[in-house]
Amino acid sequence: MHPMTMVKEGDTALKVTRRFDAPPGAVYAAHTDEDIVKRWMLGPPGWTMPDCRIDARAGGAFTYTWAHPEEGRFTISGTFHELDPPHRILHEEVMDLGDDTPPASQVETLFRAEGDGTLMVMTITYASADQREAAIASGMEEGMAFSYDNLERLAVA
Repeated sequence: MHPMTMVKEGDTALKVTRRFDAPPGAVYAAHTDEDIVKRWMLGPPGWTMPDCRIDARAGGAFTYTWAHPEEGRFTISGTFHELDPPHRILHEEVMDLGDDTPPASQVETLFRAEGDGTLMVMTITYASADQREAAIASGMEEGMAFSYDNLERLAVA
């Protein structure tokens, strides 16, 4: 397994990096194909994804809802702005935790061939430093790392 890294950049951004032992096209598809996403983007044990809808085209929308029997539910939804298969996805997203919904964050995900695999670099830019800190405090790093480990275990990517 390749470890995921998450580092703060500037006042409002997070950079997430992960290497996969698969070509960029497979890793890109694992981020844009509903059937594949439902299999790996589950987070830590106990979480499920009862709702996953992806319209992977410029102007298309997506919705992911996760549920846990003790920790509740949350949804991330957004809109795709640019897709350049298998190199880049640019979208905006909002995390709805059931309280005040924050403004959308901008997310750019790059998929670069690296040897016989792919280096994925995702930059998430929040509207404020407070929003970035709230996202980190939500446990997103653990959930993302676990999900990307799932993706690698599935050998989809």
